Amino acid sequence: MTSLPMQHLGRLLALAMFLAALVGGGRDARADTAAAQALFDAARQLMAQGKHADACPKLEESQRLDPGIGTQFNLAVCYEQIGRTASAWSMFLEVAGAAKAAGQVEREKVARQRATALEPRLIRLTITAPGDAPADLQVKRDGAVVGRAQWGIPVPVDPGKHTIEATAGGKAPFTKTIELNRAGTSETVAIPPLAAEAPAPAVAPPPATSAPPPATSVPAPATGAALAPVAGPVPAPPARPQMRRRSKGMMVTGIVLTSLGTVALIGGGLVLASADSGDTIGDELGYIDEGESEEDAGAALVVGGLVLAGVGIPLAIIGGRQVPVDPEKKAAAPAPSPELVLGPRYAGLRWSM
Repeated sequence: MTSLPMQHLGRLLALAMFLAALVGGGRDARADTAAAQALFDAARQLMAQGKHADACPKLEESQRLDPGIGTQFNLAVCYEQIGRTASAWSMFLEVAGAAKAAGQVEREKVARQRATALEPRLIRLTITAPGDAPADLQVKRDGAVVGRAQWGIPVPVDPGKHTIEATAGGKAPFTKTIELNRAGTSETVAIPPLAAEAPAPAVAPPPATSAPPPATSVPAPATGAALAPVAGPVPAPPARPQMRRRSKGMMVTGIVLTSLGTVALIGGGLVLASADSGDTIGDELGYIDEGESEEDAGAALVVGGLVLAGVGIPLAIIGGRQVPVDPEKKAAAPAPSPELVLGPRYAGLRWSM
């Protein structure tokens, strides 16, 4: 079994896509044709009832979905009935041209007759511009651009209000709205030379702030005169008081006693542990005399450590607490601080007055 070359495979794929597009496009076209026919039938019924204002939008949509000479002719008739003479006149002429191209002689004849009958009723508007108009001058009528070839030419317009606008770079825009309702009349709108566009106003800088005037002394009012309130300087926030330790010596003494108590507690715990295991750590450290047991020495160390820690911790806390400095007592002699005294069998504090 031989395989198809890649180029033939690509052609087959393209053909399949083309056929799918044709099928889908044909389906959409049939749907548009059906909708256009339904709109046309509804518009014809409305025209028969004299409701031409409601029928015209339906004919416009039907012509957009499925353009046809018959729909276009009926739309021209609808425009004529609602007073849009210029739109009806131009539509009849388009129908006549399309009917001639299609060989529909009778429809061409009727369309041209209807257009000729409307010509005396047409309202024509002429827009003129100065000869020295800027090259970028743009003119619009009802939002649609009016080319230079139309300037000075009477152009049929539907009755009603019409707005003419003219703009150019660097020029002030021109706008004029007129209302034309009399059939068979002509109106001319002349665009004047556009004035130069006014420059944007310059923004003035903010005024400089001047320094406040110097303070002047106010004489004291006489006795009995009412005192006027005088704005004084804003009081400065109170200064933060200077702080100090209550007693550095007490704090240091408390730290030393707490450290010694900790060492004694650790040593007593080691002595008690060695006594239970039969070691002689207490003898080697020299904490027990002859006749004293290791258990007594360990217990004494633990009790002494507790006493030292119990005294040292409060001293360290009280002495290290911060208190405000009293200015009156700042220059006074410092308070006596305790002195640690250690002996072979005792420890204590001594204050020298």
